[in-house]
Amino acid sequence: MKPGRTILIITLSVLALSDAWAQRMSLSPYSRYGYGELENGSFGAARSMGGLGYGLRSSGQINALNPASYTAIDSLTFMMELGVSGKVQGLHTDAGQFNRVSGMLDYVAFQMPVTRWMALSFGLNPRSTVGYDYQVNQQLDTRERTDSVRAQQDYSGDGGVSQVYLGLSFDILDRVALGVNAHYLFGELEHTRRVSFPEEDLYLPTDQTTTLKVSSFTVDFGLQYHQPLRKGKDELMVGAAYALKLPMNFRGHTVTYTNDTVASAEVTGFEFPQTVGAGVAYRWADRLTVGLDYEWKDFSHALFYNTTDTLVTRSRVALGAEYVHDVLSKKYYERIRFRAGVSYANSYVRVNGFSYGQWAVTLGLGFPLPSTKTVLNVHFEYGHAGSLQQTLLVDQYFRFGLGVSLNELWFVKRKLN
Repeated sequence: MKPGRTILIITLSVLALSDAWAQRMSLSPYSRYGYGELENGSFGAARSMGGLGYGLRSSGQINALNPASYTAIDSLTFMMELGVSGKVQGLHTDAGQFNRVSGMLDYVAFQMPVTRWMALSFGLNPRSTVGYDYQVNQQLDTRERTDSVRAQQDYSGDGGVSQVYLGLSFDILDRVALGVNAHYLFGELEHTRRVSFPEEDLYLPTDQTTTLKVSSFTVDFGLQYHQPLRKGKDELMVGAAYALKLPMNFRGHTVTYTNDTVASAEVTGFEFPQTVGAGVAYRWADRLTVGLDYEWKDFSHALFYNTTDTLVTRSRVALGAEYVHDVLSKKYYERIRFRAGVSYANSYVRVNGFSYGQWAVTLGLGFPLPSTKTVLNVHFEYGHAGSLQQTLLVDQYFRFGLGVSLNELWFVKRKLN
């Protein structure tokens, strides 16, 4: 395919999916807390491998979790990743079960070589998502009456934080690469709470809306070491990444309405948490790749509404694998890639005083397109968060994703006879 035609297809695809980008994936009451539900940040094949990234290094996929991986690209290759997904959520409470459906554009990313020892990547993907709408009824005691009154609390929220990233990677030694990603974060979060008394005329309803807008920069660094083994048949890959603790330019206000009274307060004081990630991966004879990741986000020491006692440190572990029988086989089914993974994390927010568990199981397939290096990726994920005993809510979801990993030779001079 000619480069000009490829660029046109990419542009039309992004424009066609721009409406999907605005439709947030989260429909969970858990997204009311903190910055919403955090996105993993992995692309393509890695999403089906439990969301791995810190140790993975491949010439066939973009891995923005560790910017040191960019130099794995072939020096004549241009790459593009694009992914969309749909999500079916089942919310379980003591009051019953509720099902919701959503979908969105997950990511779009590009990668290309700059020199034989340097590569460039840039892209767009969500950082967190907010989306919820639910009601809570309580009986409250008052000084004016001997019996209690029913208070109805309606909670709703929408929005999210997205990021544009630009990354560079350098081969500093034969087997060692360094990388850096600069991120521009943007977006808006809105949280609304309404307290009313449907059975009473004595008490007036109160509406409170908090709006937060983010426009901020962050940076992270990556390191990878890769060592061929068994005379080059296998490869060991080890990687790590570090993100600085930095102030976040979150600006907003909280407005409270009660009858004819309006009160407004400015909202400030947010920090991006210090983050450390590490991973190891092993590739056997271009057939089987297995990886293990660990990630630590120190939210407990990062400001949130000018305090550090609201959020908790988050740890995440992921294990994944990919198998392909023979990438060069003439039989199509032997070139199909099979992927699987698991992950577990504790939440970075407290609900009813508890940090709840989040786990997921992933499966995926990679279908190579004929006569190209491009791969069509299919992703399945089942996840579970919370418990009825502690957080009073179980959030189960099934996600189906579809992505394309475009891999083309661009930087080749054609000879004319």
